[in-house]
Amino acid sequence: MCTQDLPLFDLENNNTIFFFDQLVAFSRVYTVLHRYLCLFVCFVGVLLNSLHFYVLTRKAMRVYIINALLCAMSICDIITMTSYFIYILRFRIFDSPATTIGYSYPWLIFLITHVTSSIALHTTALYLSVIMAYIRWTALDRLDAKWINHGALKQILIFTALIVSIISIPTVMVHKIVPVKDVIGINETEAIGGELKLEGLYTVQLDETSINGCALFRVNLWITGVMFKALPCLLILWFTIALIYKLVQMSEKRKILRGEKREKEEFQLLATSATPTNTTRDESSPRIRKVSQCRNVSIDRTTLMLIIMLVVFLCTEMPQGLLAILSAIYPTHVHTMIYVNVGEVLDLMSLINCLTSFIVYCVMSTTYRATVKSVLCRPGNRRTAFKNTHLLLNSYRIQVS
Repeated sequence: MCTQDLPLFDLENNNTIFFFDQLVAFSRVYTVLHRYLCLFVCFVGVLLNSLHFYVLTRKAMRVYIINALLCAMSICDIITMTSYFIYILRFRIFDSPATTIGYSYPWLIFLITHVTSSIALHTTALYLSVIMAYIRWTALDRLDAKWINHGALKQILIFTALIVSIISIPTVMVHKIVPVKDVIGINETEAIGGELKLEGLYTVQLDETSINGCALFRVNLWITGVMFKALPCLLILWFTIALIYKLVQMSEKRKILRGEKREKEEFQLLATSATPTNTTRDESSPRIRKVSQCRNVSIDRTTLMLIIMLVVFLCTEMPQGLLAILSAIYPTHVHTMIYVNVGEVLDLMSLINCLTSFIVYCVMSTTYRATVKSVLCRPGNRRTAFKNTHLLLNSYRIQVS
């Protein structure tokens, strides 16, 4: 660990000592619950994201580039949760870190791969969210923009994966696999004499060689905090605010172009022509009100979906970014005393974030729920299937227009 970093806490203060004692006590209690919570979240998350991917690849939905990006995000989330599921089973349930001395070399290769790939895939999903916000923001002005067609999808995915892979290199370099006997400081003869078998056991350490050392460790923390967490959250915040402002602006322009008086006259004319009798008027009025409010409902739901996703992203990712930046500035105090004790809570928040897309779509989108029902429950006849597809297409036309 770094030896010349700046101190952040007064470790001789009684309140500080009490705070860290409580933090350690919390970590000891939570770590028992964490493994089972993550197993449940990962198992459910893989199932829901698989269903999400299958629904979005239906013929009626895969024509939109936004849904194609959501499919890519679902794949990232499925791989992340599957890898974490295996990690929890192997390293946290089958073997307890408190009683296990070391692991075989292949399992430590998996561990480093799991750490690196989980961070990279989750970061890829975050940047794809940024790209979706940008595409939607652009589509409100021009439907023929370059990034709205499927021809740009391959370029977007390759470029995002390449950039994230490059900035993930320090995460791999900062770890190294070493034999357990080198860490303990005893040879094989002493281990056998003490009935301690160390042959073939390895562990993972931070690379503190003169080439890498603390400098690379700090760089890795800065990259994790800024590029993996803070930057995508700020971009999502900016584009979401810009998108909400654009939607409100378009709504105001629409009202000005139509005019309140003209809108009222058209509504009255439609009501008069559609209701020759009192009975017909009573039956048609709800339908007319529904038509007149259709676009406003669509805009309100879209805005609310974006706000919900924004809040979830900020609540789950921004604290991790800020803590990683503080760890880069104060490695000894923040990383070893705070991050180590709350890291599992942050992992759970990231796993919950992988469920955001499916949950928001199910709660806010009627057409998505209809498609899920048509996938899970076989339609009673071809007319029902056609009705669901027609409803889906009409809804997305309203959102794009």
